[in-house]
Amino acid sequence: MKHFIATYDIEAAPGDPHNRFLDAAVARGWSDTLTVGDRSERLPNSTLIGSFRNLDDAHRSFEAAIIDANETMSPARLNVERRYIVERASGGRLLARKTEWVKTNIARLNSMLRPKKMRVEGRDAK
Repeated sequence: MKHFIATYDIEAAPGDPHNRFLDAAVARGWSDTLTVGDRSERLPNSTLIGSFRNLDDAHRSFEAAIIDANETMSPARLNVERRYIVERASGGRLLARKTEWVKTNIARLNSMLRPKKMRVEGRDAK
């Protein structure tokens, strides 16, 4: 089994869509908690983790949770505006498909993490 992390945005709707979706996602193999040492820590809102055979299974489980939540909310509808599901690897790394979104954001993150040149007595320091 591989480990995945999902983030998503749910459009506001009547019928408590976030909790309905969370209940459905947990029933489909996702979790909103992470075990750290001997205690469970709640993940940030709209973040889930789960173990599945592959990325396609993770996506199918996520989509099934949306359908399940919609059935409990009818006639209101759950609208997941955005979702990103990536594989978690050892050492806190994420394995993602090389889409334009990933390329753009990795470049942005790299530019934020690179040390900026410091000015020292009128000279650039490395």
